[in-house]
Amino acid sequence: MRVNRFITHTDIGLQRQTISKPIFMHSFLHKLFFLSLLAATLFTADTFAQGRIGLVKGIITDSLNGKPLANATINVLDVTDSSLVSFARSKETGVFEISKLNTGDFLMMVSYTGFAKIIKKFSISASEPLVDFGSIQMVSNSNLEGVVVVAAPVTIKGDTVEFNAGSFKVNKPNAVVEDLLKRLPGVEVDKDGNIKANGQDIKRVLVDGKEFFGTDPKLATRNLQADMVNKVQVFEKKSDQSAFTGFDDGNTEPTINLTLKQDKRSGVFGRVSGGAGTEERYQANANINKFGKGEQLSFIGQANNINQQGFSLMDALSFSGGGAAGGRGGGGMGNLGSSGFSVQGFGGGAQQGITATEAAGLNYNNFKNTKLDFTSSYFFNGTHLDNDFLTRRETAVADSFQIYAEPGTSGRDNNNHRINLGLDWKMDSFNSLKITPSFTYQNTENFTSKTFATTGIKGTKLSDGLNNSSSASEGYNLNVNVLYRHRFKRAGRTFSTEVRVGDNMSDAEGAQFTVNNSYNGFTAGRRDTLDQRNFTDAQTGTLNVTARYTEPMSKRSLLEFSAFHNQSSSERDQRTFNYNKVSGDYDIPNTRLTNLFDNDYFTTGTGLKFRENREGWNYTIGADLQRAELKSLLQGKSEPIAQTFYNVLPNAQIQIGKNRYRNFRLFYNGNTQNPSVTQLQPIEDISDPLNITKGNPNLKQSFGNTFRVNYTTFDPYTMKSFFLFGNVRQTFNAIVNSDSLFNNGGRLSTFDNVDGVFSASLNGNMGFPVNFGDTRANINLGTGASYGENKNILNKQENEINTLNLTGRASATYMFKELFDITIGGNINWNKVTYSLQAAQNTDYMSYGGDLDLNFYLPGGFTVGNTVAYTGNAGRAEGFNPNFTLWNAYLSKSLLKNKRGEVRVTAYDLLNQNTGLDRTSSGNFVQDTRYLVLKQYFMVTFTYNLSKFGNIGGQRGRQPGMMMGMPR
Repeated sequence: MRVNRFITHTDIGLQRQTISKPIFMHSFLHKLFFLSLLAATLFTADTFAQGRIGLVKGIITDSLNGKPLANATINVLDVTDSSLVSFARSKETGVFEISKLNTGDFLMMVSYTGFAKIIKKFSISASEPLVDFGSIQMVSNSNLEGVVVVAAPVTIKGDTVEFNAGSFKVNKPNAVVEDLLKRLPGVEVDKDGNIKANGQDIKRVLVDGKEFFGTDPKLATRNLQADMVNKVQVFEKKSDQSAFTGFDDGNTEPTINLTLKQDKRSGVFGRVSGGAGTEERYQANANINKFGKGEQLSFIGQANNINQQGFSLMDALSFSGGGAAGGRGGGGMGNLGSSGFSVQGFGGGAQQGITATEAAGLNYNNFKNTKLDFTSSYFFNGTHLDNDFLTRRETAVADSFQIYAEPGTSGRDNNNHRINLGLDWKMDSFNSLKITPSFTYQNTENFTSKTFATTGIKGTKLSDGLNNSSSASEGYNLNVNVLYRHRFKRAGRTFSTEVRVGDNMSDAEGAQFTVNNSYNGFTAGRRDTLDQRNFTDAQTGTLNVTARYTEPMSKRSLLEFSAFHNQSSSERDQRTFNYNKVSGDYDIPNTRLTNLFDNDYFTTGTGLKFRENREGWNYTIGADLQRAELKSLLQGKSEPIAQTFYNVLPNAQIQIGKNRYRNFRLFYNGNTQNPSVTQLQPIEDISDPLNITKGNPNLKQSFGNTFRVNYTTFDPYTMKSFFLFGNVRQTFNAIVNSDSLFNNGGRLSTFDNVDGVFSASLNGNMGFPVNFGDTRANINLGTGASYGENKNILNKQENEINTLNLTGRASATYMFKELFDITIGGNINWNKVTYSLQAAQNTDYMSYGGDLDLNFYLPGGFTVGNTVAYTGNAGRAEGFNPNFTLWNAYLSKSLLKNKRGEVRVTAYDLLNQNTGLDRTSSGNFVQDTRYLVLKQYFMVTFTYNLSKFGNIGGQRGRQPGMMMGMPR
């Protein structure tokens, strides 16, 4: 039953304030110098090499009729290690030339689809700088017996890295796409299934260019079979509007596209499995797919209590009221004040506790009509979480420490329904319309029960108490995107407009009972008791409209004009009532914790961009002029606040692809971020009585400069790869915490604006093979560094916080025929955090570990698998530095015709050592938490594989083979 609202709405006039636009600063450019120098050195080192005097040329012809072969691929390789030196294609006449070669010995490889490769050795010297091979005749594969031609293991096409799945074989029975991704150079998959490629988080996985159960990547990687995949393409997906106009608006999304094998695109496939184990553990899974010409139908379902989730957790009730990000570049500020670092055991994942899951989903795509594509999906997941935890927090106050200990238990029940639809209508050759609605409904119940105690550095008792809280909430999130695109008859002239409408609503009830005892020394002082009920209604509506027109300036250049309007309107109504001992009900209004808060944010502006494509490189430069208005009103409590901002938001990028195996990209944009309703609303959140938070209605928007650099190179002949990804950001008017600390261990936190927030990161990965006779191991080496300068306000003083994080990782994968495979790796992570006001709280801690994945494939359909992971910690508080080994093992036996059945016995955590641990370092405290994780159990499962594929066009998929003449 809902309690009637006690606050009335009133209309109050709005005031207006104006601030000047942020400007670039010399110190910021100085910090960019070393990163830019490193990227430029990597890319241009070979450009200025001396002594490039050699020239090789010839004519490529068909041996059968003597006709020239156009667009044949000619690669020049270093004879010592077969690394790629230069690259060219033959012209229409079959003629080719490759110049600027150093002196030395080389291999020339000529390839053409349908023809056997040709390899010739040649030398360049000062006395003989020219080599002319004359006519090079190529022989058709149809005239050769036993020759199988396949694609190169990896190719780079523009900013897309494409892996040939057949070159990265996975022997593991019932392997899914996630197992395949772990084999690819530059791609990392963590224990929770989160994917990184070239140092970037993959947010979307497509199947043949289409969405698979919406935007959740795990639904594809954990449910599709690895042996169905032909190619894995990694790229930054541009927005639909950007892809149409040819101008990158900065709204890119790291994406993987899985292209299926031709003979796997029509048929019924999938698997069903069920298992039971000790400790009352169970699991059941079903994944059934029916793919046909122009149609895809998929069903997935699961139920288990072993923390297995084939999906990502998404929260529709994450109401903040922030609405539009503000600047055209969008993006957030980041939170450098929290150098969070987590170490979790296997199986438990980043989510603490033990989760029971029930989930089901249906996906249907139809693209039979060449003019109309339709995609749709529905997904339900229900989870029940139980968790026990122990938290220890050290807080520096002046020259002393406070130590806070908090043991407790918590639980969460969550039900989530998601619907995604997509309609892409190609009306004619000049017009198209794309509509993509999505809807999420969620209801959640939470409870927490804990005790707490705060002591001084000498063991002096400051406070203790208990807290019991519970909440129930429900809400929805609705979004509709409409994109209209029109091409004119003149090439490059286009018009497009996009409208995005959103509505987010949440409705919550909560209860809290808290007892807090304060002490003078060891003597009891004051006791505070809270017994309350609260009700919160929150809603945000958004509207974003953008129009773009492009005009060709020449055959290789375009000009883009744009206009945009974004608005976000939020309302948050919170009502709190204290317990009435007389009536026995919660009917005493708590006016201090009751308010009705409105927040509106508007941005309007126009932009201009120029793009030019040149041979081997392209660039874009432009700027947006934006007016932003922020209106905040706490009805009946204070005067309204209105702020107006004018911003120039520059943007630029340059992309250089020396050849399809090497790519460099530098990107810059300026953007803004407005404060959320939670940060603006001046009402205290007392759910944790020792950590009270309160919004600040006087917050201003922040402005950020962001630079990104990405360098990718891959040699498809030696399988050597190198990826480099860097990011630099400086924020003006950054929104940070402002904390006031009290002697009893409590704190009051609000928010404020500061300058001087800066962050930089650099990640690199190198992969290469090592040959062992007829087989080879793949080695991957990776490293990363991040540095941040942040600030917070501590007792009205600026506290400068510097964070430094260094990581290193190495792994090796070796497959010996089809008998066994092994992957071994190690990692180290070092963190250092320093504080200008609290040097005694500076932290320096480290985690390290190693892992082993070993599988034996035995006669008779038996497989033995082992996964061993060691985790070590150092530098944390006493009792929070566990070193443990998690060992999982299984024995499986293939059954039935074509090995469609499998019985598996699994042992989880054989050594019974699994441990959950998390560390958070914030503006004025360091916190370590131990939490409940899944412990040892044994389980027996049975799996049945469905596999019935059609014969597309009378062609069957060909098994991968060695390229003829490929140097080893």
